[in-house]
Amino acid sequence: MPGTENLNFYLTAFISLVAIVNPFGNAPLFAVWTEGRSAAEQRKIALRSSLTSFIILIVFIFFGEYVLKFFQITIPAFKIAGGILIFIIGLSMINVLRPRESSTPQEEKEAGEKDDISVVPMGVPILSGPGAITTSMVLAFQVGSFEGRLVLAAVALATSVLTYIVLRESALLVKWLGHTGINILTRFMGLILTVKAAGFLIDGLLKAFPFLGAGH
Repeated sequence: MPGTENLNFYLTAFISLVAIVNPFGNAPLFAVWTEGRSAAEQRKIALRSSLTSFIILIVFIFFGEYVLKFFQITIPAFKIAGGILIFIIGLSMINVLRPRESSTPQEEKEAGEKDDISVVPMGVPILSGPGAITTSMVLAFQVGSFEGRLVLAAVALATSVLTYIVLRESALLVKWLGHTGINILTRFMGLILTVKAAGFLIDGLLKAFPFLGAGH
């Protein structure tokens, strides 16, 4: 891809990862779970949660392909299934519903009782659940080369840095934007996800059934 197209792709990748990790939508949950803790403790939990999310994304950016090979799953099939999954998550965000794949009520109840919620459930599965894993893998397949995946890793790092900042300032953000503002952001991110998911699905279908693109 030419330089401009490369830049556009990685910018779109950043927006996609931010949308699926959804730090803005998860900020109210983080604020509730860390309420009553000192500012220093909240920063530490935000850092560990963001770092956990980053590690998960990195693992699947570089090694997701081997996971698919182990289970004998083709890339087109994964793109089709991943596109459907991400589309469903995007629709739930447009309707401001918490995706069921993120966490269960039991996990959320246990999180409220835990001293450290940074790795589970905040890091996984709330920030980096199946949707984030799927998105990172599909993006990695699109760049293909190792060098491209290194740049994608930098994009994942930027996503995690933004996530840390948003979680660290979650109480202030919720107070400033209010639930209405958070819902508007969540809907916008959901719209981005559904559009991106449609692209994943179309790409997977064209690779699985080349005749669909014949004549275009």
